[in-house]
Amino acid sequence: MEVIFNFSRYEDLRQAVKQLLQESLDPDFLYEEAQDLFDSWWESENNLGVLTIEKKEAFWEALTREFKLEQHT
Repeated sequence: MEVIFNFSRYEDLRQAVKQLLQESLDPDFLYEEAQDLFDSWWESENNLGVLTIEKKEAFWEALTREFKLEQHT
């Protein structure tokens, strides 16, 4: 089942990622789900297109660093 998230605040995104971590998902799935959550949050936050790609990358880097998310390929 696909669920679409619309995050209006960064804290909502952080809490959703914390919940994913608590569910002890496998690392690849966790990374992909966190990235999907982030992309949904970004779309809701940047609906006017005023934030740059550099800002997006900085937010994603901060989130992955905070939760130690790594892509395992």
